[in-house]
Amino acid sequence: MITKFTENSFDYYRSETDEKPVAHIGFSLLDNSQTYLVEHTWVDESARGTGLAGKITKDFLARLDKSSKKVIPICPYTKKFFENHFEYQYLLKDEN
Repeated sequence: MITKFTENSFDYYRSETDEKPVAHIGFSLLDNSQTYLVEHTWVDESARGTGLAGKITKDFLARLDKSSKKVIPICPYTKKFFENHFEYQYLLKDEN
């Protein structure tokens, strides 16, 4: 997969010539770009059921971890991901 990280999305492409991503995470930045508000996760219909949503989420979180950023998940998929993967909970923004 080819990855593309922008100021409001993290995308997977099958090849460098693809114009449309096969998977996408959309977010907004908060706290002077220290916190990512994850708003949605999307996987193309042709790739659903392959585990791609989990893979892109893990890759996204690995990037945030390397830069010491935090996450506030409002996306239902991402919320469920954190519930099922306790090993990533340290990346959650403390809401206190």
